[in-house]
Amino acid sequence: MVKTKFDTIVKLKKSQLDKIDREISKIDSQLHIAKTQLNSLIDERDKLEYPKSGNFFMISQFKMILNAKLLEIETKKEEIEFLKNQKKILLSNLKEANIEYEKMKYLQAEEIKMIIKNKKQQEIKELDEIALMLYKGEK
Repeated sequence: MVKTKFDTIVKLKKSQLDKIDREISKIDSQLHIAKTQLNSLIDERDKLEYPKSGNFFMISQFKMILNAKLLEIETKKEEIEFLKNQKKILLSNLKEANIEYEKMKYLQAEEIKMIIKNKKQQEIKELDEIALMLYKGEK
């Protein structure tokens, strides 16, 4: 493997890319959990039954429970929106990091091509010198 000045930069860019990818996976997991919790809260709300009879206290207690459930649902929806926005930002960062990584990989590949080309030219030059010395030695 040919060493270049871009090796450490490429490794750094790759680790940044992997870090963003892990963060996106984490957000996806959190989103899945939050959506499951939201569905559960909606199911709980739907199972609440308005009292058919009773006094004012029972009706007001039901309203308080219903309002609390609605507040939980709204909070969970806000959390989901926040996570979606975070994911959107991370996807944008991932795209930029991927472009930077590909640039560095390209520069590294070009550097390797240049090193190999220079080595081949050096070998040709050395072989020409050896051939010239052998030719002069035969005369």
